[in-house]
Amino acid sequence: MSSQADLSKTHARFLQAELDLGFTFTTIASQRFEIGYEESAGKSLVNAEKAFETVSRFLADPKHTKRLTDAEIQDLTAGLEKLREKLMKLESFRA
Repeated sequence: MSSQADLSKTHARFLQAELDLGFTFTTIASQRFEIGYEESAGKSLVNAEKAFETVSRFLADPKHTKRLTDAEIQDLTAGLEKLREKLMKLESFRA
């Protein structure tokens, strides 16, 4: 049976993986915009936005953040801010 510490680590890893996935989708969207595949780029951008929303929702919920250390919350928040900046930059291509 898993201990509480193992569950907390799994929770932090899930959120980091979701954040990493968001960055991957922004990279794909950027490349697709550059070569003119706007429909495909738009789909990747939507997926990146979903990853951003998922991590944001978890970080805004105290029942989830109580499972994270202060350092994990700081790292995830900083990563979320960087992802938001990339998303905003890519949104300019979409218009």
